Amino acid sequence: MRVELLGTAAAEGWPGLFCDCGVCTYARVHKGKDVRTRSSLLIDRRLKIDFPPDTFYHTIAHNIELRTLQALLFTHAHEDHFCPAELQYSGVHFVSKLLEHPLPIYGPPEVIETLCPMQQKSALPLELHTLCAWKTETIAGYEVTPIVAHHDPTITCFNYVLRDMQGTTLLYASDTGWYDEETWNFLLNFKLDAVIVECTKGPLEGDYGGHMSISDVVKMKQWLLENEVIHLETPIVATHFSHNGGFTHEQLEAALGKAHIVAAYDGYVLNVGP
Repeated sequence: MRVELLGTAAAEGWPGLFCDCGVCTYARVHKGKDVRTRSSLLIDRRLKIDFPPDTFYHTIAHNIELRTLQALLFTHAHEDHFCPAELQYSGVHFVSKLLEHPLPIYGPPEVIETLCPMQQKSALPLELHTLCAWKTETIAGYEVTPIVAHHDPTITCFNYVLRDMQGTTLLYASDTGWYDEETWNFLLNFKLDAVIVECTKGPLEGDYGGHMSISDVVKMKQWLLENEVIHLETPIVATHFSHNGGFTHEQLEAALGKAHIVAAYDGYVLNVGP
């Protein structure tokens, strides 16, 4: 399983669009790994998770051909993960020829309910599927199991356990917060080969509980180890960082590295399994 992290920022990007804090100023000058676009993930060039406002840039920067995607999977309906207006450009007035087959799109109810009228009005070549928590579906050749995140109580927010045909299993936990007991208990059913988890708050503690801090990510790793869901060599990768944490990429690397956790950056590639 080849996993490409196309973007690794929280909602406002990094540097923040209207921010002049120290780390944003540093990022504008030094660029490199300190410039982050909105979060998205690509698995084996077949399955894309989330469609943020920076998707056009991602296709150029990482040489991605969206026409060859086998499926698109959404975590939740927040704008930095779900930019539905961009999907209109799959329609007849914006392409030289329509997709040979409709693009299967999967996600929680709010995502699909938003896309349905768009598809019907513009006859977009999209095939829409609503996912249910805990129920495994086969998507683009992967077994995909939605699990419930602790992120925004007003909408359905999913994280995903994904297993390929070789049995390689990945947890993608973007916009999660600290799981409720039901989710922790459900994870006991899995042996994970890799974990990608948000670390939006960086070193900050408290405030909004729908996101994770460095200490939360370390505690999550420890819980997974103690319950034998992962082992000591299982790669743990942190993503979805906000500049409000006040750490540069180098500082994030140092802090997370103490717990043998990788601080991802835009374009980071994780190869998992055989």
